[in-house]
Amino acid sequence: MEFYLDLVPDENPSEEMRRSMEEDFDRYRDVAVETLRKRLEAKSIFEAEIAPSGERGIVLRAPIVSRDEKAQLRDLIQMSAKLHFRLVIPANEEQLTGYKSNPASIPYHAELMEYVEEVDGKPVVRRFLVSRTIEMDGRNITMARAQRDQMTGRLQITLQFNSDGAMDFKRVTESNIGKQLAIVLDGKLYCAPNINEAIAGGSAQISGDFTEDEAKGIADALVSGSFPFRIDVQATFDTDPTLGRASVENGIYVGIISLIVVAVFMVIYYRFSGLISVVALALNVMLILGAMAAFDCTLTLPGIAGIVLTIGMAVDANVLIFERIREELKGGKSLLNAVNAGYDRALSAVVDSNITTLITSFILMYVGTGAIKGFAVTLCIGILSSLFSAVFVTRLIYDGLFRFCDIKKLTMMQLVKESKFDFIKAWRYALIFSAVIMLVLIGCFVVRGKGVMGIDFTGGSAITFNYAEKGNTSEMASMLKRAGYDEPSVTYKTNIAAEDGNGEFLEVRLRGSQDNAEMTKAKVGSLLQQNFPECGIVMEGSNIQQLSGLIGKEFTKAALWAIALALVGIGAYIVFRYELSYAVAAVLALLHDVLAVLAIYLISGRTIGLTTVAAFLTVIGYSINDTVVVFDRLRENLQLHKGTKFGDLVNLSVNQTVSRTLITSLTTFIVVFIMWLFGGPEISDFVFVMMWGIILGTYSSVFLSGPFVSWRMGRKAAKQGGK
Repeated sequence: MEFYLDLVPDENPSEEMRRSMEEDFDRYRDVAVETLRKRLEAKSIFEAEIAPSGERGIVLRAPIVSRDEKAQLRDLIQMSAKLHFRLVIPANEEQLTGYKSNPASIPYHAELMEYVEEVDGKPVVRRFLVSRTIEMDGRNITMARAQRDQMTGRLQITLQFNSDGAMDFKRVTESNIGKQLAIVLDGKLYCAPNINEAIAGGSAQISGDFTEDEAKGIADALVSGSFPFRIDVQATFDTDPTLGRASVENGIYVGIISLIVVAVFMVIYYRFSGLISVVALALNVMLILGAMAAFDCTLTLPGIAGIVLTIGMAVDANVLIFERIREELKGGKSLLNAVNAGYDRALSAVVDSNITTLITSFILMYVGTGAIKGFAVTLCIGILSSLFSAVFVTRLIYDGLFRFCDIKKLTMMQLVKESKFDFIKAWRYALIFSAVIMLVLIGCFVVRGKGVMGIDFTGGSAITFNYAEKGNTSEMASMLKRAGYDEPSVTYKTNIAAEDGNGEFLEVRLRGSQDNAEMTKAKVGSLLQQNFPECGIVMEGSNIQQLSGLIGKEFTKAALWAIALALVGIGAYIVFRYELSYAVAAVLALLHDVLAVLAIYLISGRTIGLTTVAAFLTVIGYSINDTVVVFDRLRENLQLHKGTKFGDLVNLSVNQTVSRTLITSLTTFIVVFIMWLFGGPEISDFVFVMMWGIILGTYSSVFLSGPFVSWRMGRKAAKQGGK
């Protein structure tokens, strides 16, 4: 769904407000964009695209399809959420009836307002003469919640003010005891309760004849803020999927194929145990999709990123357990004891790796916006379901089999028989390699400058054409990209309000062009006519307009804060579970992975947008798992091999976990590689980042994290020895 919105200032703004809006309208529009985003997020719509359009407009696109959702969203958008507390002027029923029949007789400082109240099952109209003077507004509201009155069972909205609002509300009620206080929202009177005493608790209630959706919508709008202007919906469009219908269907098939390949690999490599993990993985996917449906979450590309990471983590947990079982069997334990020991000893690594990612997702959920929040919500659900399915369900299956079946042995393949590589010695070469990548990254930013930012940041152009027949939008976008246009996006749109039957058109979005607007429109139209003659592209009636970036200052600031807090949260947990040196190593490894992948991404000539933001967050979540597993084994070996040199223990720990690291990376890489081969150009950037994130995340966990801790510990020991 797409809305073109126009911001209309209030009819009678204060002189200060009017001057401020004239001088800095863009700031007020940014406030409107963020307020709209908060309102949509309150409705679990995390993937909305909201951006400035033209001089005074906003374009809003949201992934919703049902008619009821569209109507509710339209109402929510148009709600200014101006809450006013005004006094009721005493007037008898005869006066009110006179004002009703002769509106011109109403005093200039008042207005006649009414609402409908249900009494004994019948609607009764209540009329009041309400002062135009605003005693207090709703700018200091911190909480608004729709709930039912315990006495009447009717819906009401409970408000909570901050300290300033509480003081204002106490002042208003204290100085007007015995009077009626009209509660007016967006010019509509909802109730006019009597003030019996001063209210100092900083709370209030709005009663009225609400539906549940209306009460919740009003509450959400009050919390998200009010506008100093009115929002008019200028046009409403239905849009085809941004990824294209063919790409969506193709993506589903690719996802199924990827899961099948991973399942086959697990069964071949771990045999019977692999079959158990496949059952748990299938249950995990069903739990994720079921939970998203239950919580009314929208699944878009960032959400799919969360599912991909969840699948990798679920497989990772099973691989950790199976590799532990293998070690215990190799140590001479019986099958039952080996399984029990495998689960017990792998549990700390599984829990630590999932909790670090969960910390990341919680921080991203509460600090991030838009695509970041959509990714975080999916990831939170996925982590909890993965822990349940990969640990509890698989253990339950094993217990049931041991109880009711006569299992004598478990056979598994082994990719790495016995590793004895000296990772400490290789560290200096790894540092040189990483330093070269960082220099390449700096060089890309110097050479390309603002060219590294995609249309989501920079904005671009939107060109619309009439057409005779629909064509393949993915092929059109690929053709325009080959012709030299940056980030082409092609989709079909339908103007819902069109009455002449000509409401359908083709929209082409481009990042930018060296030509002027009219020349760009002519060239693009000509290319479409030449390459897709069956579509009957018509130049007459075509239009081009400039688009602002979807990612504004607020989103960028929120994204940077979210990533910074996520790194701090991960570091704090690792300090709690291990110590400071481990935390520093983990955070530096994560930064290294993000920057290294970014360097390779920019070398390939790609640009940064919303999709890549989600992909880099996925890299952070994935990379920390490998690092935590190595740290967990290092902590265990410190207890088992006391007196051994720390560097030798690091080598031992990395070598012991390298088989698990390679298997986990391989299974996740299979999923992403198949998506890259067959998923289509629309998700190419996302899977490209993921592929390199897996490779470099594995590299940093093996060659950088452990050796860094060894270096830090060596320096620490040297200082203590010197003292």
